[in-house]
Amino acid sequence: MKKITGYLPDNVGFYPDMTGRQNLRFTGRLNGLQGEELEKRIDEMLKRVGMTNAADRKTGTYSRGMKQRLGIAIALLGHPKLLVLDEPFVGLDPSASVVLKQNMHALCEEGSAIFFSTHVLDVAEKLCNKIAIIKNGELVVSGETSELTHGKSLEEVFMEVVKGD
Repeated sequence: MKKITGYLPDNVGFYPDMTGRQNLRFTGRLNGLQGEELEKRIDEMLKRVGMTNAADRKTGTYSRGMKQRLGIAIALLGHPKLLVLDEPFVGLDPSASVVLKQNMHALCEEGSAIFFSTHVLDVAEKLCNKIAIIKNGELVVSGETSELTHGKSLEEVFMEVVKGD
């Protein structure tokens, strides 16, 4: 399962005394990548998330946004068939957000599935073809985005669903 799944937690953590490149290498090896294939993927991911210049700095010096970018690179490293992202846009600047959205679209076009949680309903409405709304830990609404919204915004639908709280 680890070989086909990429994961980005809400609070990304790294070994602060290791560089971004070392963190990528460590995680890649844990997931079965090695040798030239691993190094090629590391370089590709660093480029993709705009971290090439900071790759050899210790992650303890990284800003929140840089840590988020590195976390995205790690999640994408193994070219996942399933990508699980928890609040992936937190801490990203606009250009990094665009790059993440492009990566998400590309993965979907290649047949991967993406499951992500967000409190930014505009982003979910624009990116997702299926939506699920959870209230008090329970699934209360799910389905195709267009069927759930019926000309309303996702924010309006959400407020109707959670009404009374």
